[in-house]
Amino acid sequence: MLRFVLVNGAAIGLGAIVSTSCVDVDYPLVAFRCNPQQESNCPDTHFCCSDDPAAPMGAKPNYMGKNIDGGEDPYFSGMNNALSTSGMCVRTADIAGQGLIELAAANCPIPCNPTWEADWINDVCGESRVCCQTVELEAKDCVQGSDGVRPVNGGDIGTLSQWRPGDHSTHQDPNGSSCLALAGGNSGSAVFQDCVRQLSVADQRGFCMALGAGQVCPTKAPGYIDACTALGGAPPA
Repeated sequence: MLRFVLVNGAAIGLGAIVSTSCVDVDYPLVAFRCNPQQESNCPDTHFCCSDDPAAPMGAKPNYMGKNIDGGEDPYFSGMNNALSTSGMCVRTADIAGQGLIELAAANCPIPCNPTWEADWINDVCGESRVCCQTVELEAKDCVQGSDGVRPVNGGDIGTLSQWRPGDHSTHQDPNGSSCLALAGGNSGSAVFQDCVRQLSVADQRGFCMALGAGQVCPTKAPGYIDACTALGGAPPA
């Protein structure tokens, strides 16, 4: 079972420091936030695993060996791990045989979306597992929608958000550079447009986990209030 550590977005720059200066530290299995596009984000014992399961047309991600009905190759995880800007440093050797089998993300935990319905989580994670959000939302991730303050998503691009660097704290793919790479450089293509619509902030990114009796994901704990709710959004269901 993964030892889950909830961290906030401010931790993103730690990897490059600790990997060179604190090589003897015994970091937890899931250590802290990292960027899979950058080298030396993690200690030597860890690998930067994407936590973003987004797939074409909002489909379930179909990771190698899972054969998920209706699934599609994910945009930012699995074989496309290196296109993600959102990940966690994971000691992948400790979960060998339980995670992904793609060479680009070998033994990484299976990415999932905590906002999925239970049957989707069962299909991707397995019936004995849950989907835990990996990083907390921050105030800059929130927008004023018609129903109150809520986390921004790709559907807001061009209306409530421009998705530029600095606009949001935990957003995926600033400037759409990875989406553009997936679309072969064609920003007018259907691939690019769909990829942009699947972008997310922290509330839609997580890892599949096995929790013990009585345990819950940190963001599902009684009394937990996320940043958007604190700003006036609807309380969690």
